[in-house]
Order: sequence, then C-alpha cells, then structure tokens
Amino acid sequence: MRKSVFQTIISLLILVILVSVIGIVNTEVSLKYETDNAKECISRITGRDLCQLIKTSKIVVIVCLILTSGLISFRYKLIRK
Repeated sequence: MRKSVFQTIISLLILVILVSVIGIVNTEVSLKYETDNAKECISRITGRDLCQLIKTSKIVVIVCLILTSGLISFRYKLIRK
C-alpha cells in the first residue's frame, strides 16, 4: 500500500468518526425534543426509531476506531517503500 493511500484511508476513517459523533449528539437532541417522554424512542415528527439510530452510530464509531488503531499499529508492515 502506498503512503498516500494509507493516509487517505486514515483520514476518511477519522472523518466518519467525527460525523458519527455529531450524528449521535444530533439524535440525542432529537430524542429529547421529539418524543413525549424519556422512555419513548419513536420520533413524533419523522416516525423513526431514534434509539436504533444512536446504537447504529455507536457501532460505526467503535468499528472505525478499531480499524484506525489497527491500521496505525501495523503501518510499517502495510506501507511499501
């Protein structure tokens, strides 16, 4: 793998992590203001299951963190000179 490709992959993974974290915060705000009480997860406005969106975003963040740390730890073996 070339160094530029490696850096691009790492950059994209970090970008996905940042966007997912912002999505989690946004969904938490929607959960607060678009439901009738704290135990409900279905939005009154969109009808989407907000708790499921939060769980999915958390899984995406965890997977991207694992991939990023794995790629960084094995960078010398992956990058051709």
